[in-house]
Amino acid sequence: MLRPGGRVLIRSSFPDRMPELIWYSYFPGARIVDEQVFPRLDHTLEVFEAAGLRFTALDVVTERVADSLAEYAERLRLRGTSTFERLTEDEIEEGFATLSAAVDAETRPRPVDEDSDLLVLERQAR
Repeated sequence: MLRPGGRVLIRSSFPDRMPELIWYSYFPGARIVDEQVFPRLDHTLEVFEAAGLRFTALDVVTERVADSLAEYAERLRLRGTSTFERLTEDEIEEGFATLSAAVDAETRPRPVDEDSDLLVLERQAR
């Protein structure tokens, strides 16, 4: 049980605030899937408010996910995100082909950073 004044941190993306992730440019269907799968911010707030938590803050957090596009592509090839389960094999093959061409064209490695939201909620005093 969370004590009064205790905080809950949720790092996520919300469809009404979906960031421009680099992989969406190679797998456009992934953005559509994510917009359908992730809960909307207003719904998330309603659920937690009903549980006695109040909104405290919402910030954008930037995270370095790879030191180069090549490293990023290797991570994506693992298909570690469930979004790939909802894409067709044709979409996936086309996306990786386009991504591979971009990796081959990368003459100077550049870091890949991604944004997500950090939602902070606090337990209300009873």
